[in-house]
Amino acid sequence: MVRKQHKVLSLILCLILAVSAVCVGTVGAFAASGDTVYCKLNNGWSKVHAYMWKDGVGNNHAWPGVEMTKVEGDVYSYNVSGDFDKIIFTNGNNGAGQTDTIAYAGNGKIYDLKAGTWSTYVDAPTSATTATTATTATTATQAPTSSGDGVTVYLKNEAGWSSAHCYMWTDGAGNNKAWPGEAMTSIGDDVYMYTSSKAYSKCIFNSGSDKNKTGDLTTKDGQIYNNKTGEWSVYDLSDLQVKSYTADPATGVYIDTDVILSADAQNRNGAAVSYKFSVTNENGGTSVISNFSSTNSVVWTPQTAGTYTINFDFKDTEGNENSRTTTVKVDDDSALVKPIIKSVFPANNNLIKVNKPATVSVKAGGGKTGTNLLFYKYIVTDPNGVKNIPYYTLNNTYSFTPTMLGDYTVNVYVQGSDNTTVNKTYKYTATNSDVTVPTTAPVPPTTAPVPTTTAPVPTTTAPVPTTTSPVPTTTTSPVVLGDVDGDGALTVNDATYIQKHLAEYPEYSQISLKVGDVDGDGRISVKDATTIQSMLNK
Repeated sequence: MVRKQHKVLSLILCLILAVSAVCVGTVGAFAASGDTVYCKLNNGWSKVHAYMWKDGVGNNHAWPGVEMTKVEGDVYSYNVSGDFDKIIFTNGNNGAGQTDTIAYAGNGKIYDLKAGTWSTYVDAPTSATTATTATTATTATQAPTSSGDGVTVYLKNEAGWSSAHCYMWTDGAGNNKAWPGEAMTSIGDDVYMYTSSKAYSKCIFNSGSDKNKTGDLTTKDGQIYNNKTGEWSVYDLSDLQVKSYTADPATGVYIDTDVILSADAQNRNGAAVSYKFSVTNENGGTSVISNFSSTNSVVWTPQTAGTYTINFDFKDTEGNENSRTTTVKVDDDSALVKPIIKSVFPANNNLIKVNKPATVSVKAGGGKTGTNLLFYKYIVTDPNGVKNIPYYTLNNTYSFTPTMLGDYTVNVYVQGSDNTTVNKTYKYTATNSDVTVPTTAPVPPTTAPVPTTTAPVPTTTAPVPTTTSPVPTTTTSPVVLGDVDGDGALTVNDATYIQKHLAEYPEYSQISLKVGDVDGDGRISVKDATTIQSMLNK
């Protein structure tokens, strides 16, 4: 009887142990607080949020979740603030872009938005008590995180606060110190550091009072927060530090759009830095835009739609290397109804010279509706706020002469035939000095050769007799009205020729009135170019 009771008791104990093991395993799988989840932003979104929750427990933040922080390239991270087992990645727009409900995979995992799969993020930062001081680095050297249970954060004081404090807390678990928190330690170059004694999920940087402070932030262990831009980033401690790398524009890019790639890096000892820019397409093919040189800004003009990886490579004369990447999605505008402005030449903040004509040239696309024509309007505002009175034209270039020193603003409007309009504003500074940036836009390529001579376009195919006999009024080849480039046919190149003539390009200075006065009003004007395009669209 005793042996039977022992056997029953043993079975009961085994069942209890089995249930305990299942419960422990379940809690371990769901215990996400303090974890870092990563996401590969490679599906064309411009940003990504993480919405996490657990049934009966709640969520990490109101929909669409917490915006994730860029780590490098197309990798983004989020420090989990609670115990959750489900996650949805969103692009921050309600209902416009999101994944399905995904089971949380655990700390240090990265979700590939394009592939829809989890994997281990092998480059996830690990804790270290001292900074890595390798002389050669192909990626940023992460700032040290705390060696104990706390977290280390950095503040880049670009906003010019007189002092820096960090207030940290976790809901329901207390704070690091009463408001305004603990004073941060200056480590030079307007950078402050603070290490907490324990991990807190949220923080507020402030100047020691309510006058200057951030909003509620998710604590990013080992990262630096810029109080001017409001962004977290990797705190680079390598000898060759990357300060910035941008693609402008980074979104809304179409084929033949001019994208300005810029970067800035510094060597700790002042050694010279060289920059290399290259682009990798979806098939893995890489094209070098500019090889290593002191040039830190170049223009990339994509000719094919797709998602591209922009590679920024850096090296200095001490042998250090570093790199960054970002992605740019390029769309095809060949059937786009909405008009778009791809580029304006000269670009923003260029110099123009007083009392010398400055020509603005616009490269636009879209407008594929109705007559498929694009119309342009240019509003120029001088330093005194005086504006011109503009009208829409088919001319994609516009010349104006600055008459005073100071800043000029040019508002460029592009309108489709359905009256859909887009506009962008550009600023130029008028100076008395000679400017190195050309104020006349280069002649864009055409589909057919354009005459380069300044001689009048002949109206006949045979020489005019020099005798006193009457001049023949007909020739073997009749004159084509509007054929100002003299190729014997009326094409869109003739409309372009007239536009460049009106923009005062030297090589297009003369046009035969008999051929170019298409609308018959006795002069050459933009109406003639418009009439030609209308004739061709019939």
